[in-house]
Amino acid sequence: FVVSLGNIVSNLGNPAALKVEVLQESWRAANNRDNPQVSDAERQKILKQTKKDQKKVEIDAEVASTDSPDSSESSFSLNTGHTIGPAHSTKVIADKRRCGLCFGTLLKCCKCCGYGKDAQVMEKQEDKRKERKEAKPKETTKSNKSQIQATDVPRTFTEMFQWNCAVMGLSGRKWMQEILASFSAMVEHIADMRRLQQECNIVSIRIAKVTAAGVNWVNLSEFKSCMLAALRSLLPTVWDTTHEVAWNWLWDNIETILKKTMGKPLLWEQALQTMFATLSDEQLFSYRVQLYERFFSTVPAGQDYFKQSNTRLHFIAESATNMSLKLLQDPWQMVDDVSALGLRHVGYGIPTEMFGPFTEAAVDALRGHISDPLVLESFSWSLSIISQMLVHTVTEGSTIVMKAINNNSVFQLVKALSCAPRGERANWVLIVKVGTQDISPFRWAIESGSLSAAKAIIEDLLAIRADRERYYYGVDDLFQRHPDIIKILCTEAPMLLPTLLEGLIWRSRTVNQGMRRVNYYVKNLVVGSDGVFAGALPALVALGDPKIISHVAVDLVANLLWSGIVTHEFLTSKMWFIVSLVILMVSQTLLPEYRDTLEVRIVTFIFRVMTYALTLLRLLVQHSRDIFLAYYRRQTVRVFRIPFPKYLTKSYDLASFLLLICLVLMWANEPYIWCYNAPDWPTEYCLSFEEGGFIYSVFAMCAVGLHWGLMADLAVFSTGLSAFVLVCVHVGSEIGRFMFALMFLLTAFASAITVLEHHYEDMKTVSDTLIALSGITLRLYEDDYRDLQNDPLLLTAVFCFVTASAILLLNLLIAQLNCSYVYIYQNMLGYAKLKRSSVTVQTLAYIKLDRWSRFIATLGLDQPLEFNEGDVGMAGGIS
Repeated sequence: FVVSLGNIVSNLGNPAALKVEVLQESWRAANNRDNPQVSDAERQKILKQTKKDQKKVEIDAEVASTDSPDSSESSFSLNTGHTIGPAHSTKVIADKRRCGLCFGTLLKCCKCCGYGKDAQVMEKQEDKRKERKEAKPKETTKSNKSQIQATDVPRTFTEMFQWNCAVMGLSGRKWMQEILASFSAMVEHIADMRRLQQECNIVSIRIAKVTAAGVNWVNLSEFKSCMLAALRSLLPTVWDTTHEVAWNWLWDNIETILKKTMGKPLLWEQALQTMFATLSDEQLFSYRVQLYERFFSTVPAGQDYFKQSNTRLHFIAESATNMSLKLLQDPWQMVDDVSALGLRHVGYGIPTEMFGPFTEAAVDALRGHISDPLVLESFSWSLSIISQMLVHTVTEGSTIVMKAINNNSVFQLVKALSCAPRGERANWVLIVKVGTQDISPFRWAIESGSLSAAKAIIEDLLAIRADRERYYYGVDDLFQRHPDIIKILCTEAPMLLPTLLEGLIWRSRTVNQGMRRVNYYVKNLVVGSDGVFAGALPALVALGDPKIISHVAVDLVANLLWSGIVTHEFLTSKMWFIVSLVILMVSQTLLPEYRDTLEVRIVTFIFRVMTYALTLLRLLVQHSRDIFLAYYRRQTVRVFRIPFPKYLTKSYDLASFLLLICLVLMWANEPYIWCYNAPDWPTEYCLSFEEGGFIYSVFAMCAVGLHWGLMADLAVFSTGLSAFVLVCVHVGSEIGRFMFALMFLLTAFASAITVLEHHYEDMKTVSDTLIALSGITLRLYEDDYRDLQNDPLLLTAVFCFVTASAILLLNLLIAQLNCSYVYIYQNMLGYAKLKRSSVTVQTLAYIKLDRWSRFIATLGLDQPLEFNEGDVGMAGGIS
């Protein structure tokens, strides 16, 4: 107030500048809700003190004339801001809403302007015209032209403004488009002087960037002409002199603010660029240190919000400093970035009182290294705008819901949501939007660790509410705002998954014939908003929790997909594998028994060719592609410092790759190829390949075994059989540990017994001793222990081995298997369902979109479900 008062006194000789200062001070008083009587009392005190000073000080006769008190009295009449300003601003905002400045069409706001009481009638007439147009597509050329002309009539302020620009020959003015883009925000905040100045300052930067030839190209009166013409055209019935005065007053205020900084942003940008280029790293480091010293000395409470490392503090200060230049270089992007930064500060709970002192500390710290007043002015002006943007973003974004989340208070959150209407509760917890940026309170609660508040939000969203008109259920709003909410919870808050899944189920309170109705609203778990397979089930499979995958809602989705579309596709994809196994079995086990006849040898040769063509080539192409992509995408794991494709870490893929190697080695040792020159070809027995036949049989044996092992993947068709296979695999790990311990004992005792001098021939060498001790362990050894009586030390060693292996290890194995089975039995079906769900996810990745769309159509997810008899509820579920 004192600074503004000094400006008023200094501009007494300049009526135009005096008017601007008085109006701005009037707006300041109006924004601060000052009482007009209080302002009048202040004015009387100032005038009284002025008269006393005039009596004490000798002044010029001309200045001491009787006009001086009158002029001072008229200058300090600040009541104008309380009467004219709010009246004009109210009129402007009302007109703005009437003419659809918020980019709404004119017909939608006809109830309060333009057409008056006939608005609803005109809407009905327009709907009837549209229906007649659809019913009668063939019309005359004259009617078509009239319809085209009707559709070309501007119906919004933006369209009418563009049309007037074209009529006046001003359509090429880029600076006018920048003002037009921000004009709605200016009108909305015409009653807030600080916010209006902020919007105008941003527009002045944008104007400076789009006017290549400088400010001489900018004539603000041109925008005023187009603006008033557009308003007169849109509001012909209500426009009068009061509206004319109000909108002229609005533009005069905007023009005054714009002219203050017109042409300066380019000079400020050059000055800041020069400053950053001249300052050394040591100076910048010293500047950042002084910034925090000044800030913490001014606001000691700020230390509680800057509990980071020195590196992080320097990064924050450096980023804030660089933003001052980026705002002048790219104001469009920086407005979005600052809004996003402000919303993050809402989540951090930073008080708005911190931004002003931080800006002042930055300017004071820079003043110790830079003496150029232009640089200091540009730096201070740019940081002040950023500070103002952050303040209003934090202020608008600090809702009562966000405050409750920052405190992680369920009580405060429930109390805050009790103030929200039923139809708006979802928006209160899912979106806080400031400008072009928004933040999700629910997402922030998860990121910040406020899981109690996040759980309360889920429960509130998935609670079914109703009035006389409709039901309110926030599941669609939740998945529309966060399509990957299941993935988010799986990675960041798995403990909230049961709460979310339970919220998708409605259970009736009434029981009919021993059963009650249950609705599962699982549409968003099956299909996404774009019509493709949703990402919920893949995220749950990646989580690998058998209890979550066994939840009744997830189990319903998995069974629905498996029985509806996956079974046929999975079986079709495995048919080639089944056929190849049959061909391999016939060619390797059945037909060789009748190889004496020529016909059987020919059929055997054909079947082996089919094996190499169907299985070998298919596996070769598949693994070549996967290996190339793994190395290309660097999806590898290191084994003994050698990179291997990561996909081979899966047992099924590894077995498939080993089968490929066995088939390649079989083909390399194929008897029908090596015996091609035999006189009785086709045959697999010839003199030149007598030794190779055994090698071929070894690889063939491995191939058949691996083929049968891969067939175990078909166990997913039966949940019980799949559970049994998984139990065997899980228990097999315990047997593997037992075999390792047994081999260690066999090797240790065999080596020790071989060193001992004895007369027992079956244990003279290490290999013979290993075989003998293995036979003793498996009870297959035929000799008697009495043959060892002549060698008491040998007998003692054998008894020690039997004690360690047969008594200790075998009983320990039984105990381990028992404990392992008890553990796996608790989640046996869960792991089986997890295996089937993983197969479902892999199969759905290759389903064609048209087949998927037909399957979704059969589910009837768009049909409303009944709660009880005659009570029709929401759609999107399965009953």
